[in-house]
Amino acid sequence: MAYPPQRSVRRSTQVSDDRSAGPEAGLPRVFDVYERLGHADPTGAWDSFCRTHNWAAPLVAADPAAGPGGARPTARPAEGGRLLSGAWRLPSAYRRARWLALRSGPADSAPADGRPAEGHALYVVEVGALERTGGIDGDASLIRLRDLYIPAGLTAGTAGRDLRADEAAFLWVAVTGMAMGVARHVLERVADLDPDAEPSGAPTAGLGALLERRRESVRRDLTLAAHPGEGVASHGIVGQVEESHHLVRDVYAAAYEYALPRSRAVHPLERIMAGSAPVLQHARFTTSLLPAAGTTSD
Repeated sequence: MAYPPQRSVRRSTQVSDDRSAGPEAGLPRVFDVYERLGHADPTGAWDSFCRTHNWAAPLVAADPAAGPGGARPTARPAEGGRLLSGAWRLPSAYRRARWLALRSGPADSAPADGRPAEGHALYVVEVGALERTGGIDGDASLIRLRDLYIPAGLTAGTAGRDLRADEAAFLWVAVTGMAMGVARHVLERVADLDPDAEPSGAPTAGLGALLERRRESVRRDLTLAAHPGEGVASHGIVGQVEESHHLVRDVYAAAYEYALPRSRAVHPLERIMAGSAPVLQHARFTTSLLPAAGTTSD
């Protein structure tokens, strides 16, 4: 599996096994489990999720093609992601898709001794970005890339259970829970920088209370959505998801602006924020990667 190694940062918080909060679980439980996971293990939560759930399974996929001399595609580590080079066979269905999953290995490969396959990485890229970079051949049969940057948050893996297109809300809610848990962890570490109360004018001031109110609001709407006739439609969940992600980004921006310049040398908070970046990278696109049932990602 081609995941960049990340050293997890765990606190003593006990977290339920994330596999027990799959798509079959109610959305309020999914949110609670992944919020706790993001808080307890901010740098390992995303990797854990991707090893359990292949969120890119519903996307149109492209298989790798041999380049000059039989060379296979490569994915070189880069800050926050990978640099992708090589060729892929372009499926005709890409014309109707917004996102494309580039496989790092054959779709049907497995070890010769019969052991379960460990899986391959799937690098997800927007079709429009491929077209703008000129990566698509004139006859639309191949994609040729050279050092195309793929954020870690847009990297999936085939080892986990394939998500279905109608399980989009599970992905949205799990990612939102992780992101909000990570933000809660970051704010706690900001408080650790100085035992004195932060100045009222500090960028981080009040964000903890906003985060708690947002968490309560999200959970309330998810609970309502679990009861037909009383809940909110999928577009209501989308609204909560997107507003939550905006708040999480505000937390990160405030921590960079206020907390990190106050720390001496390299503070552990900086490593936590860098290691948890894939969750934020994915959160930016999650509702368009897997849109609501009955819509398309066009």
